[in-house]
Amino acid sequence: MIDIRLMSVQDLDQVLAMEQSTPEAPHWDRAAYANLLLTDTRSVRYGAFVAMNGSELAGFVVARQVLEVCEIESIAVAVGARRQGVGTKLLQETLQWAAAGGAQRIQLEVRAGNTKAITFYQRAGLLREGLRRSYYSDPEEDAVLLGKSLYSTD
Repeated sequence: MIDIRLMSVQDLDQVLAMEQSTPEAPHWDRAAYANLLLTDTRSVRYGAFVAMNGSELAGFVVARQVLEVCEIESIAVAVGARRQGVGTKLLQETLQWAAAGGAQRIQLEVRAGNTKAITFYQRAGLLREGLRRSYYSDPEEDAVLLGKSLYSTD
């Protein structure tokens, strides 16, 4: 059974280990994660959630909301937990958090070569909105921009 909850400082050892074993994930240091867990201002807030399978980390997501736009900064799922709905649950939690905080849009960028991630986000309703040439390094790669409105336009 996967439980989604807010990330805490006590989760950082497992988060950092998962991040390091996931080449596609941004690689931040402990201080960066600790700082975002404490950031909550009127114009910028962070949402960080973990997916737990008992005491084991199955995945995590970090999002940053600036005014009406929420950007997914990082999402990672443990190799053994992939294709079991963990990423979907983390994304849904993030979308709910963003909407509750007044976000109008969700957006992110992903390596152009990460076709599995692009397919995952497109299945979740995000649309391809652009391309940033040579956005990533180590190795150099373009970024595909994806996004969607959090509210229907009907």
